[in-house]
Amino acid sequence: MSHSRKLLYQVLLNAFLTISSTADAQTIADQSADVSGETFVRAFLGNCAQNAGNFNQVVNASKALGFSAQPERMRPLVAPQDPNAIFMGFFAQTGEGAPYLLGVSKAEVEGQSLTSCTVANPYIETIEVVSALQLFAKTGIPDVDETAMGQRYRVWRVNRWVQGAFISLTDAEPMGYGGASLSMTAPSRN
Repeated sequence: MSHSRKLLYQVLLNAFLTISSTADAQTIADQSADVSGETFVRAFLGNCAQNAGNFNQVVNASKALGFSAQPERMRPLVAPQDPNAIFMGFFAQTGEGAPYLLGVSKAEVEGQSLTSCTVANPYIETIEVVSALQLFAKTGIPDVDETAMGQRYRVWRVNRWVQGAFISLTDAEPMGYGGASLSMTAPSRN
């Protein structure tokens, strides 16, 4: 095969792969937009709340359920800001609430080891998430409800579940964007 044909073949192959990956991404975006607040919250409760503070359990369950490694470009959606934190990220493509991103991290904060587990969907309707969280988890009114830099932060202390634990919900609705990250943070159990 001549050099020019090889080059043309490579260009066409790259174009096809780009179109294919864009089509897959669009399909995932469409699927994410179709997720209800109720199934998203059930995924959060099953993955994070039931395993509060248990880093190893979240990681092992994610692997057992066949969640794939989280794409690096999506890491900022669920990764902790602390670069020293231990972090594992997954992409759940099947099961209730899927598709969604799941991240679990462990870090020392003021001498205490804390584990945080987060589920995120960049297309979910936040109002549905809040309603489902109140319905299933009986969270009531948030202990903290603030808006800063275009994001809204809500925090519910859930000491009745695990002493020192809290649920947080972050969204960008004040800027007109959908999507939410829902987290459970608790003292580490391992």
